[in-house]
Amino acid sequence: MSFTDKLFGQTLNIGAQALNLRMAKQGLIQSNIANIETPGYNQQDFSFSDAMRSAMQDQGQLARTNSKHIPLDPMDISENISFSGEKRPVDLDEEMLNLSQNQLMYRVTAKIIAKQFDGLKYAINEGGR
Repeated sequence: MSFTDKLFGQTLNIGAQALNLRMAKQGLIQSNIANIETPGYNQQDFSFSDAMRSAMQDQGQLARTNSKHIPLDPMDISENISFSGEKRPVDLDEEMLNLSQNQLMYRVTAKIIAKQFDGLKYAINEGGR
């Protein structure tokens, strides 16, 4: 168990994974919007909840067969994302809605993480008085 796990439990790890997934989804949405005029381009998407569940269960992680092997970064969860197989053209209104929802959820997650640090800061400052 790491030092941060002792202080914050799994909140920071879960939050960091959620932020990474939100960034990946943001890039995907931006790609959809950028390719809206590309002939034959189909909308790309993935289920955030499925990808988060997969990341939390450590699916897709490689086993270390030797103690000298360098472990993979647990935050690199892009390998755990499975894209939807639905083939349909990009709808700009839908993508703009997805973009705003994703940005909002990113901000909420970042605020939750910041509050964890605010609590630690408060404990440190009050402990010095």
